[in-house]
Amino acid sequence: MDAVTALFASAAVLLVIAGLVKVVRPAITATLLDDLGVPTTGALDGTWLTRVLGGVEITVGLVALTTEIVVMAAVVGAMYLIFAGVVWRGMRVGAASCGCFGAIDTPPSWTHVAGNLGLAGCSLWALGGRSPLEVMENQPAGGLGFIVVVGVLAGVELILFTAVPQAMTGRKPTQA
Repeated sequence: MDAVTALFASAAVLLVIAGLVKVVRPAITATLLDDLGVPTTGALDGTWLTRVLGGVEITVGLVALTTEIVVMAAVVGAMYLIFAGVVWRGMRVGAASCGCFGAIDTPPSWTHVAGNLGLAGCSLWALGGRSPLEVMENQPAGGLGFIVVVGVLAGVELILFTAVPQAMTGRKPTQA
């Protein structure tokens, strides 16, 4: 069951990374919101909304990683289910980017949909297990091995969400 907790924790780390990038460089995600027809007017423009969404991702990811609140696994899982729907919708409307990581322009793809559904499933499955903090408490060196595993998983997931779809379409990454 700790493997599921590691996957859930890596999903939370990915939320923090994606949120940070959206806050710092919101242009590509703001364009996706426009492509999806999300109403943005005046003070509620796409850049502002992207930064708010990024802040929510950061907050949810950090709370999921640093507390033993069991319901956070459900919140993270729900976010990834929503992301899967957004990416699917982005594919349907012909969006140029998935908007996942803000500054990295990656086309929406079935890889994204499957990855988001997989992370949602792992997060929801983690509801029955221990929190990342509980796993780390029972490991030597303060859970350093768990931290390394979670970091490697998050890195692999980042590659699956960015480099793989770019390679599949033959596109070079662009940055906003």
